[in-house]
Amino acid sequence: MKALKNIITWLLVLSFLPNAFADEGMWMLNLIGKNISAMQALGLKLSAEDIYSVNKSSLKDAIVQFDDGGCSAELVSPNGLFFTNHHCGVDAVQNLSTVSNNLLENGYWAKSLAEELPAQGKTALILVDITDITSDVLAGISPSLPNREYFEAINQKMQHIQDSIETKSGYHVVVRPFFNYNEFYMFRYERYRDVRLVGVPPASIGNFGGDVDNWHWPRHTGDFCIFRIYTSPDGKPADYSPKNIPLKSKNYLKINLQGVQEGDFAMIIGFPGRTHRYASSYEALFNREVVANFKRTVWGEMISAIKKAQQTDPAIKVNYTDKHDYLVNFYQKDVWQAESMYKYNVVERLAAREDSLKAWANTNPFLYSRYVTSIPVLDNYYQTVTQNRWEELEGAISALSFYPVDVYKNVTACNDFVSAIIMQGKPFSRLSFKRDYIRHEAKLLEKRIPQIFEKYHIYPDVQLYSIAFGALLNNSGEFNNLGMLNAIKKVEDISTSYPYYIRAFYEKSYFTSPENLKKLIKRPYLDSLVKDPLFILYHNYDMLWDSIYNSMYEARQNYNRAMQLYTKGIMEMNKGKLLYPDANSTPRLTYGRVRGYRPTDGMVYKPFTTLDGVMEKDDPNSDVFKVPSKLRKLWERKDYGPYGKDGVMPVCFLTDNDITGGNSGSGVLDANGNLIGIAFDGNAEAMACDFMYEPQTQRTIVVDIRYVLFIIDKFGESKYIMNELTIL
Repeated sequence: MKALKNIITWLLVLSFLPNAFADEGMWMLNLIGKNISAMQALGLKLSAEDIYSVNKSSLKDAIVQFDDGGCSAELVSPNGLFFTNHHCGVDAVQNLSTVSNNLLENGYWAKSLAEELPAQGKTALILVDITDITSDVLAGISPSLPNREYFEAINQKMQHIQDSIETKSGYHVVVRPFFNYNEFYMFRYERYRDVRLVGVPPASIGNFGGDVDNWHWPRHTGDFCIFRIYTSPDGKPADYSPKNIPLKSKNYLKINLQGVQEGDFAMIIGFPGRTHRYASSYEALFNREVVANFKRTVWGEMISAIKKAQQTDPAIKVNYTDKHDYLVNFYQKDVWQAESMYKYNVVERLAAREDSLKAWANTNPFLYSRYVTSIPVLDNYYQTVTQNRWEELEGAISALSFYPVDVYKNVTACNDFVSAIIMQGKPFSRLSFKRDYIRHEAKLLEKRIPQIFEKYHIYPDVQLYSIAFGALLNNSGEFNNLGMLNAIKKVEDISTSYPYYIRAFYEKSYFTSPENLKKLIKRPYLDSLVKDPLFILYHNYDMLWDSIYNSMYEARQNYNRAMQLYTKGIMEMNKGKLLYPDANSTPRLTYGRVRGYRPTDGMVYKPFTTLDGVMEKDDPNSDVFKVPSKLRKLWERKDYGPYGKDGVMPVCFLTDNDITGGNSGSGVLDANGNLIGIAFDGNAEAMACDFMYEPQTQRTIVVDIRYVLFIIDKFGESKYIMNELTIL
């Protein structure tokens, strides 16, 4: 009976080992030679050198990390033009939009370099090389150090290597731990800081289906956006300047216009953000019960508040588009991930892996004491986090001080002026010979008031603040030594009356309107500043965070050490098998096939959608299903050019590639490394994919490159863009 139990345990373990299926895995580019035979067996026509090489041009030179890790992208011309997702570029498009010139609603197609619009703050990174520096990082660091000192020593070593190589080489350098601090790699990039918008379809195409269709198949979204990288005249990365020139691409992707068939090879190279494939059952349980509940309640309420506000004012609708989409996307991801965890018994299967580790180590006391003793530490950590409500407190404080509440951006914008008031106390007499820092900063600030409040909207902001403040109150005890927070907490019936207090605070605060800020500028006294309720609360949140951070930090280091050992145990237990590390915003490759799936019994999803489906969803009364009249006319005439086939215009397709957040915008490549689509989503049925790959149902949703070109050419009529592309 015991032997049978062990066999069953091992079978369960095989169901989620990080290479149990050929198509699973987010593989490192510099080690892709280990996978190349399996990839070629699926149909790949390239060599490992064609994918990653430091000696010649390879596919890695055409892959872009967009926005310092927010998304992925791919070069498609010799002049720095790159494709990414509409939802990856929507914040830039939003910032360039006004109510009278709404690029989100109308789209935009530049007709010349002079019409390409600077996307302020956007960056594009292109990989130079990857180096294993495990021995360099761990050299001289004793494993017997206390956990806090151990990880501080590691992090200091990583930072030292990063800084020194960056100084010597001139490249942008990133050092990351892998396999939970068991291995370390260094990535050198060219980091370009002048990125400009070249083309974007209207949201009625680029975000067709909106949050209704998000994470769902069948999908009909033209989720793409086009930017260009600019360099200084000598070809080096540079800040924006009108003198800058388009990047001379070392490599770029050619476009396969022949289309795809079910079963075709497909691979994706991009920058997946974060996975938890080596997680314990306790981490999965915590995410299923605690994280999902916070998103369901707090973020859900915030999303409703934004939707309501957007209906009241066209400017709010424009300026809150990115915030709405971001909150919706991750709300759905975490809430549906919890549902998927139940469906696929993720917690139970990870517990089975822990049992298998115990069974494997049980025959060797050294292995047992080294690896298995880490498991109770992982359990204890999540019990501590849950009991202290650290997740909820961190979420509430982050919302109030950083995102999505905006008022403290206004406070931050006044930092120099506020610092002068705190330092000086009050303005000096105009007859004084002392330098008056307050008056100096006041003059500078007054000129910037229109800019500070240009896209600030008090109505939705007070709603978001109130929701986050309620979450803080509901998840905290006494606020010792935090005068204002403590006083609020003690108010009778505060659990129901706090929204009224927040509204009153907003009306009183100097930082919620130009008129109020001018009052502070007119009377810039310290006693005025310290009576501002939002200013005092802002500093209370800092103090509250400091009061819990040390405990959280110490517990986290103990957890990190346990995870390092637990992961090492899994690696040792699977010695000889090809394993991949968790995603961490570094370049990865995943390979698979074009493939449909069965979401439930009796239902089969084909892997392709067409423009016919767009028209079937058309609803003039819905913001997210309103089809542009020009697109409908093209459909009615079957005016598809070379992009359609037999009177059908392809829109999206599915692959079984293994991706996660951060892969958005990644190019989907055929067996010859040519571009066949742009990845933009996963599917709701397999939302536990960050913890466990589900080969039968996990799919990547891709916008077909033929639909992208159809929209650029026939809908956008942009010969300027089309003439740059190499189409096969």
